[in-house]
Order: sequence, then structure tokens, then C-alpha cells
Amino acid sequence: MTEQSNWTGMSGPAAAGQDEQRRRGVRVAHDFYRALQAKDMDAFAELWTQDAVYRVPVTPDGVPGEFVGRNTIVAGLRGFFALFGEVRLTWDAEPMGDPRQVLATWTLEVELLAGGTYRNRGVSVFRLEGGRIAEFTEYVDTAAFLGLFAAKVGTARRFFDLLHAKDIGAWGELWHERGAITVPYPPDGFPSLVEGKDEIVAAYQELLPVYEKFDTELTGVHPAVNSDAICVEYRVHARLVNGAVYTNDNIAVFRFQDGLISVYHDYFDPRRFQDVIDALPGQNPQ
Repeated sequence: MTEQSNWTGMSGPAAAGQDEQRRRGVRVAHDFYRALQAKDMDAFAELWTQDAVYRVPVTPDGVPGEFVGRNTIVAGLRGFFALFGEVRLTWDAEPMGDPRQVLATWTLEVELLAGGTYRNRGVSVFRLEGGRIAEFTEYVDTAAFLGLFAAKVGTARRFFDLLHAKDIGAWGELWHERGAITVPYPPDGFPSLVEGKDEIVAAYQELLPVYEKFDTELTGVHPAVNSDAICVEYRVHARLVNGAVYTNDNIAVFRFQDGLISVYHDYFDPRRFQDVIDALPGQNPQ
């Protein structure tokens, strides 16, 4: 009695080898989605060949459609998933006629750290070499995918909402560990550069108590094309604890790393902000 292949009608050792190759490919696909659901980037990285290619043939303007090399793929997905809280993935995987290929269909629902929910669904084709993913092609709902990039806009809005609430703990969680604030035109007594999440939080813990009330009005939010930068135009209307009123018109530029704020440039009239600095404890305005 000869062994019959479930896939091609072939028999014998060659068929058995192809059947095992298909089963291994399906296992890799399942491992792929399990790693994404757990946000386990180390396990995810182990699934790829060194020179693997990740393709998304249809993407929104400004979003790359191809990543080449395992390190580039992992870095890209790490930044993507850094925007996410809880991840809920469902998927199905089945072998294709070519024993090196696997077809998967999936649905995704995640809670965004900046607020809101991202949902998408799609189909993916894996091509394996030596039990690892050599090529991966994915088709997604591009309208839903484009909406995800609003998450960074949401982070910028949350940045100001938390300052208004004086919730410095939650505000600090928006920052990358190596984040930096740059103030190109600082007033006397205020640094032009603050580096590191801890230093930034400490600086604002000292600054915010000067305000009795801190309100901002965002008059423009402009994501950059082919960049992760967001430009925000905003007005400040604040009352200081000494009774003075502080107003200013600002332009800020946010940049991101791993879904967190890595660089923040703030442009404003330093002459007006001088009143805030002079109100800090230990300052002796003339």
C-alpha cells in the first residue's frame, strides 16, 4: 500500500516530504500571528530569513510598500505595534499548491494607546525557505490603515490635554526614553534643550505649578508627507498663580520613535514666556 498525498495526488517519499513542508509552513504562519498578538518581537524576528522581503502592494500615500531585510521588517513592525495596547487577532492559515507557500486570512482589532480602536482585515501570502519566511505579501483595507496614522495626531492632542489636566505622570508616558525638547528661542532662565524622558518630566514638574490654569487651543494639526512629523499650531491662554495672564501663539513639531514622542520643537515669542519663567520659585525678575 503506497502513501497518498493529501495535496497533489503524488505518492511516496516525495509526496510525504511536500506534505511535511506544507504542515511546517502552516505552523510558521500560526507562529507569526501568535507573536504579533503577544507583541513578542523577539519571537517574530526568529521567523524571518536574513534577506526577507515584506510587501504591502496597496498602501496610502506616504506609506512604504516594501521592507527589505529582517532587521528592517522587525523595526518597522515594532514601531507599528508600539502604538497598540491590547491586540485581538483572529486568523486562519492553509497550504497552497506550491508547498513553499501558505495563504492566511485575518482580522485585527486593537486599542490604541493614544485612544480609540483600530480595526482591519486582510489576506497574506507567505513564501518560506528553510522553514523561515522569505517573502510576505499582505493586502489590507487601506482606508482603515490610513486611519491608524491618526494615532500620532491623537498623541499630539493628548499631549496638550494632559498638560491642561496637569497629569504629569500620564503625560510622561507619551515620551520616548531618549526624547528631547528643543526651544530654538528660549527666554532667559530657560534651557534651549532638555534631553531624556526623566529630565523632561522633572522640568515640567517644576514648570506646571506656576500655572493656576493652563489652556490651549489647537488651531492647526498638519501631518507631514513621507515623514512621521506632525506640525501643530496652538494658542496658549493661561493664568499664573501670581494672578498674571499668559498668552502666546506657538508652532510645535513632534517626531516619533516606537510610537512615542522622540523630539519636540516649540517655537513661540520668548518675551511673553519670560513672565512664566520669572514666576518660577527662586527667580528674581528685575
